Amino acid sequence: MKRTNVLWNQRIFTLILTMTIVWTLPAAQAAAAEATGTLEWERALGANLKLLDVSEYGNGYSVVGLNKSTNFVYMAKLHADGTVYWEEELPLIAANGKRAVPEAAGTTKDGGYIVGATVSGIHYRYSDYYAAKLNAEGRIEWTNEYLSGSHASFNYIHQAEDGGYLYLNNTEVYLADYSKTSAGKMDADGKVQIEKTLASGRFTSPYARQILELKDGSYLVVGGKDQILYTWRLAEDFSIVDEQEYTELSTGKAAATADGGYTLAGVTQQGYVRLYENSGHQESNVVQLNLTGQVRSLYETVGGGYILGTSQGVYQTDSDGNILQAYEVSGLDKAIPTSDGNAVVLVEGRIIKLGSVQSLQLDSSEYSVNIGQPIDVIVTYFEGAAPLNVTKESSFRTSDPSIAYVDEEGNLIGVKRGRTMLTVTYNGLEAKATVDVY
Repeated sequence: MKRTNVLWNQRIFTLILTMTIVWTLPAAQAAAAEATGTLEWERALGANLKLLDVSEYGNGYSVVGLNKSTNFVYMAKLHADGTVYWEEELPLIAANGKRAVPEAAGTTKDGGYIVGATVSGIHYRYSDYYAAKLNAEGRIEWTNEYLSGSHASFNYIHQAEDGGYLYLNNTEVYLADYSKTSAGKMDADGKVQIEKTLASGRFTSPYARQILELKDGSYLVVGGKDQILYTWRLAEDFSIVDEQEYTELSTGKAAATADGGYTLAGVTQQGYVRLYENSGHQESNVVQLNLTGQVRSLYETVGGGYILGTSQGVYQTDSDGNILQAYEVSGLDKAIPTSDGNAVVLVEGRIIKLGSVQSLQLDSSEYSVNIGQPIDVIVTYFEGAAPLNVTKESSFRTSDPSIAYVDEEGNLIGVKRGRTMLTVTYNGLEAKATVDVY
């Protein structure tokens, strides 16, 4: 039997701007799956806002960003239907009386916010680091400032599982053409516990953009050097235990996975998106997608697939990287899976909630079978978070039963040489696959 996982997914997208916008199915997946869904709601929060993070909070959502005009921190709480019931903008003032400019931020488990910012120094070439924790009502709980020694950039900050805060930063010495990128951790009160330089040098541009906690207690940092993607694996004490160079990739994001590994979504030098699935210490499983654009975010879903956000849209995949649904939107900043199995999206001062999606998928888009040698066919139904095996409840037919057919047990049986089309139906949805009999 030959089951072919579709690695290059041809797709044509059309974004229909009406009151109801549906997730669309990539064209090459039409032989294996069919999906329907709706845009649940969309909320414009402000054209001058750069939204940095969103999370589920209570029965709604918590959002943080910055006002690009004033450099104030922007915070909001939304009901489940997207209605804003609280929002606040707050300036951050450093000890020297100067305005701290937010560059990274995240929501916290208590409904509050963590912000990483920089403060200009005595000379325009110098700036230092500033961090602040705000509670759920937008009041400052603590601030922390520490020197960079040169020009500082705050790249990333979010709350760790133990209540502390993981962060990434860059320091540049302009006159010496020297720069470095570092990873660090603060305790719950903002005190820096550890900071480790990941890469540095003259006439080079190292950077770190994302840090993840993995199940074994280690960390994965995603960044790069001179437009080439790198990952660094850090031990609990932040010592570097592994460094990987991806010469074929320019940028990317990663997601920690339930099996203790991680998946990396990177952009090739030709501009295409590629997945690297790393389970434990096994060799990466590489899945090439015919998608272009910069990768903005990657998260594992409850069902074991992924929500992939790019500069051109949101894509829901299964665990093998096969795309199930797609929603095209330009200017996307981040797409995060929600507990109902859907996604919430941040894009250009707006927050979008994608509605319930349904899809039906065969375990292959192409089957090869020998005459008289049955193989099993598996049908999976997706609605929200959990995939469901519906093989026994599905109806099967082939375009030419004299070539192949499916029996009552879901076995595909070849009768004579030739090619036919298999169609499966469940709950009003259809999925199709080609069948070759030898």
